[in-house]
Amino acid sequence: MDLVQTLSQRQSMQMGGQMLHSLAILGMSSQDLSDHLVEQASSNPYLAYRAPSAFIARGGADFDAVAAVAAHKPSLMAHVVDQIEMAFTNPGDRMIALRFAEALDPSGWLSQPVETIALGAGVAMPRAEAVLSVLQGFEPAGLFARDLSDCLIIQAREEDILTWEVETLIRHINLLAENRLAELADLCDCEPSDIPEIVKLIRHLNPKPGLAFDHQPTPVFPPDLIALRGPEGWTVELNRATSPRITVREDRLPDGKADKGARAERRKALAEARALALALERRGDTLLRTAAVLVARQSAFLEKGTAHLVPLTLEDVASELGLHASTISRAVSGRMIQTPVRALPLRAFFSRAVSTGAGGEAVSRDSALDFVQRVVGAEDPANPLSDDAIVVLAERAGLRLARRTVAKYRSTLGLASSYERRRAALAG
Repeated sequence: MDLVQTLSQRQSMQMGGQMLHSLAILGMSSQDLSDHLVEQASSNPYLAYRAPSAFIARGGADFDAVAAVAAHKPSLMAHVVDQIEMAFTNPGDRMIALRFAEALDPSGWLSQPVETIALGAGVAMPRAEAVLSVLQGFEPAGLFARDLSDCLIIQAREEDILTWEVETLIRHINLLAENRLAELADLCDCEPSDIPEIVKLIRHLNPKPGLAFDHQPTPVFPPDLIALRGPEGWTVELNRATSPRITVREDRLPDGKADKGARAERRKALAEARALALALERRGDTLLRTAAVLVARQSAFLEKGTAHLVPLTLEDVASELGLHASTISRAVSGRMIQTPVRALPLRAFFSRAVSTGAGGEAVSRDSALDFVQRVVGAEDPANPLSDDAIVVLAERAGLRLARRTVAKYRSTLGLASSYERRRAALAG
């Protein structure tokens, strides 16, 4: 009885270890997985590693990625993503930061208003601005600026030269370009003859810090998957060009050539190689099945935009696939899928449901946010819509929203109340 019990425990521990290894590999990015496979292949004679074909196409079978990085300027995107990975431990904040990274133009400035980025990330302005504050501390100083003045102020603050006069001059730098020195001196509370001295303090600042980097378009993460729209609907496939691969070399040496200990080591190494190959196969299968469910459930989102997202959670996908929600979380974390329009994070396919009251059909939070923003943006400024009026319009559009939900989302979008919007319109 004791013998049987001991064998059973050992088998359980082995299965648990294999499962943990598979889950760890599932959660790895393509780059992390490549590094892991290179390490495993270097210590296991039964493993042969093949770099992703996208790397091979860039320089042949002997392409040295490390040497290439050293010989060329890094891309702006790669530079900021490295800093994002170190600066943000919260996955939600990291994804918001990546949204900001996607909005960078070659100068290093943001190409979109912060409000637009916050809406795309589905977060309130205060949280988006908190993330932006961290991003504006990245090196080189001046990245993630809203405009030229913002860029120079960030750098002046970093160099501890941001006096009141310097900040005022930077904020009104257009007057300097137009040679309106008297007007600029009046704003800075100084004499026109003092302006050249203030200018001397900021002359060395870099108005476009992003130009120090390579500007070949580089996605935040290489897409692990590809979604295509065909005549019969959507199809999803793994992106083989960015997927590292291994080959298991079978043991062809006769057992008689080695002692008992050496044979045991060979069998162990071969078993580990086969287990790793199986874990890779499971990783690809889980990624593909997960993405297929997401694309099938959110096809309207892919075709028509964020307003057409339907409520979908990790638990929904896990239930359909017969997996645990934590497995789905690992599968979608940091993953991108290439669509005919652009690359999207798999996290973008999820949306929480909004309570619509008894009998109402659930709608996604993103749909509700988009609706509120659109109707307020299209209103007559002299006769703005009340929250109750927005509720009525939503119901006519097939969305059942509670008044408190409208008020909450209006606040999230940074939209004032109808009374405040009317006052602003009259004052303008």
